[in-house]
Amino acid sequence: MATAPSTASRYDLRLERGVTRFFGRLAQHPLRFAVYAVLSGLLVGGSIFSAVEPDASLPDGIWWAFVSMTTVGYGDLAPKSTEIRMLATFVIATGIAATAILTAALAGRVAEARLSERERTLDLDDDFDDVAARVQALKQRYVHDERHDDLLTQHAVLAVVAWRQGGAPGTVNDATADLAECLADHPELEEPS
Repeated sequence: MATAPSTASRYDLRLERGVTRFFGRLAQHPLRFAVYAVLSGLLVGGSIFSAVEPDASLPDGIWWAFVSMTTVGYGDLAPKSTEIRMLATFVIATGIAATAILTAALAGRVAEARLSERERTLDLDDDFDDVAARVQALKQRYVHDERHDDLLTQHAVLAVVAWRQGGAPGTVNDATADLAECLADHPELEEPS
């Protein structure tokens, strides 16, 4: 038997949905939200500061809000009442939020550009496959060249032995002809295509 959800869990669910919707909108228009945060901090914070603090004009209030938002805090204008100090936390938080939103938006754009650039290049696997195929072809050619070099050496040895032994001219000529034929078929002497 299912029980009705408690009031606290319903509020938690509503809060979670609201936060999800807010971040979805924030992700769609980060620059707009950053500008709204800066303007609200400057105008609301500056207006309240100038209204509550004695001897502070509206430009003084906006200057104080700007210095507080950027967390510079020159100290030329400082809140004296507790209420304005609480307002300072709002102003500082809006400055930090605007900076965080802009930083995240910039990081997202950089990551997006890097990913799209990566998709335009060949995959690394394809590059490795190509290099492996080339190495394999070179290895096969080397094995073929080594066999041919061994065959060439054998024909040369036979020609030299026949010549040293002073064998019949036909034997020396046959050994020299075999050597010449083997030399003519050598792959290293072929023109590269």
